[in-house]
Amino acid sequence: MRPLRGPRAVVLASAVLLSAGVAPPTTADASPGIFRHSHGEPLNDLRVTPGATFNVAAATICRPGYATSVRDVPESEKDDVYAEYGIAHHTTNQYEIDHLIPLELGGSNVEANLWPELNDHPHGYLNSKDILENRLHDLVCAGQVGLASAQRLMAVNWVAAYQHFLGSWPGTAASSTATTQASSSSGTTSTGTVRITSVVTPMAPGGEESLTAHSTKPDDACTLVVTLPSGRQSTAHGLGATTADASGDATWTWEIGPTTDPGTAHVAVRCSAGTATGRFTIT
Repeated sequence: MRPLRGPRAVVLASAVLLSAGVAPPTTADASPGIFRHSHGEPLNDLRVTPGATFNVAAATICRPGYATSVRDVPESEKDDVYAEYGIAHHTTNQYEIDHLIPLELGGSNVEANLWPELNDHPHGYLNSKDILENRLHDLVCAGQVGLASAQRLMAVNWVAAYQHFLGSWPGTAASSTATTQASSSSGTTSTGTVRITSVVTPMAPGGEESLTAHSTKPDDACTLVVTLPSGRQSTAHGLGATTADASGDATWTWEIGPTTDPGTAHVAVRCSAGTATGRFTIT
């Protein structure tokens, strides 16, 4: 069955978000969506993308593999979302069609919950909103934030929520601290001269994982080794040796195999300046 669109999707989204305390759009405007902005970050147009959720409980979204099991956004639907925001042309990786309320927080696949999220990371591997999504998922599953509250925060102003839960904003002097907080489940340790500054967690099989480490030595020679939950060392393309840039940052991007077992994967970064270890979850 094709996901709902247009006025019907807005009606559905409005009904769902009323139960979560989110004000629905007042009219179904046919004009293209206009990005709102908060602290320089573009936000969804609430007329076009008010957000919508599945009727699920926290226990369901906290089950390993849940988000992967419900993801269903065909290319035709993505094209419609771009059209709804008047985006006729865009460069590769400039945007991603994002679930406003993420699947891991009970978000739906209907167009009322999809918007063109600007890729705000200069290297294109991790959006600021992804960091917040992981953090709120952890808090909901730990019973520290209610699911409806988390959904409402994502729908209305995720930038404000980011600052509330993570403190500093990516791009500021404390950005690496914010990323580390967001990835608290990554359990990173380091020698002090080399540290892991970001790793996406959780990650579904078939997804593209990224890890960035910082060395105090510019242009350092570094190697990344990933041990999968099965105990086998990953041989995915993109791992192994690389050279840090002039700032000492090294980035690896690789695919998690579609048949990879769920569980905890361990990472080890070895540079000439030192070592760092961590972990991420495969759902």
